[in-house]
Amino acid sequence: MGDTKERILTAALELFSVKGYEAVSVKDIADELGMTKGALYRHYRNKRDILDSILKRMEERDAEQAAGQGLPEGSLAEMGESYQSVSIEQIISFSKVMFRYWTLDRFASQFRKMLMLEQYRDSEMSRLFQQYLVSGPFGYLTDLFAALELRRPREAAVRLYAPMLLMYSVYDGSDAQERVLQEMDQILNDLKLDLENERKKGKSLRRDGIIIRTERECDQHDVENLVREAFWNVYRPGCYEHYVLHRYRSDPAFVNELDLVMEKDGILIGQNMFVRAVIRADDGREIPIMTMGPICITPELKRQGYGKLLLDDSLKRAAELGCGALCFEGNIGFYGKSGFRYASEFGIRYHGLPEDADASFFLCRELIPGYLDGVTGEYTPPEGYFVAEREPEDFERFDAQFPKKEKKKLPGQLV
Repeated sequence: MGDTKERILTAALELFSVKGYEAVSVKDIADELGMTKGALYRHYRNKRDILDSILKRMEERDAEQAAGQGLPEGSLAEMGESYQSVSIEQIISFSKVMFRYWTLDRFASQFRKMLMLEQYRDSEMSRLFQQYLVSGPFGYLTDLFAALELRRPREAAVRLYAPMLLMYSVYDGSDAQERVLQEMDQILNDLKLDLENERKKGKSLRRDGIIIRTERECDQHDVENLVREAFWNVYRPGCYEHYVLHRYRSDPAFVNELDLVMEKDGILIGQNMFVRAVIRADDGREIPIMTMGPICITPELKRQGYGKLLLDDSLKRAAELGCGALCFEGNIGFYGKSGFRYASEFGIRYHGLPEDADASFFLCRELIPGYLDGVTGEYTPPEGYFVAEREPEDFERFDAQFPKKEKKKLPGQLV
């Protein structure tokens, strides 16, 4: 880029970072450089052309920063193996580099300040602010931690990135900016130790080639097929459970941190999911709880202990997220081994079930001891579990994406 064109670009960005993009005119930029508007127009068609050049440069530099640290430039779905090869030390080192980039690099710092000024005034600037400084880096970190199989990757990303976002503003207003850089380094160093200890303590559960981790976007179709295979002709001819999972992923009640899969030697063999629910207490309160499922193990590995391993790890994760209790429909013979009891023992009724009806299928477990003390009431299964019945045509189209299987009416089915 020629010297004059470069001078225009840097002068414009400096003005944008102080006054905001909308408040600066082409005349302001020309006056700042001591040139006429006509002279400026020989290099840029208009103010938007200048902004586009700034954005192009930032896009190029953003990719260079990741590549320079050996981190993947594409998405987790596109570059899963590259994400899995990244270490916590690399992530922390990259974060230190990025903090200095956004504070010490004049061009990047001014770009950041412009976006912070304009984010509430213009929808495009708001989108760019999210892309470069909020949801973009936060989502990238979440995916990196998910690939490392940390138990709660989103929380790890918050613990890393929230201080960075705050310290940008602390740095801008500080008279001791070098000290701010040192403080940020110390925050990241402490976090590195915490995250490495979490991995050492088995937060991602590795045992005999077994890994339990959160589901990735690239897993979704394979997980749905796994669920379909596990439930086919079990409770009804065919099954609905894979569609329930598919639709729940976009439901606000779905707990992303507890959308879990189990791998054995790199092969998907199991799955579980959790949904927020409530008990409507007899005293008028709504008691927040969770329910779970479908939960399954691939048919060829059933009754070998994998299901209990997945269940117990899932419940531990739910407790760590603050879930007080879980209501669930299942067999007490299996789930009782993991602490479930009949819900009636807690004074919890199943919606619509007559008092004299068999409620032995309806189970409950407190994850916080005493959470249901003094509570009696009624549990209603979340509406999302009935989505296939409500959307039969959509379900049929969805199911047609999978290998054709014969639906059979078998003894013991519920429907």
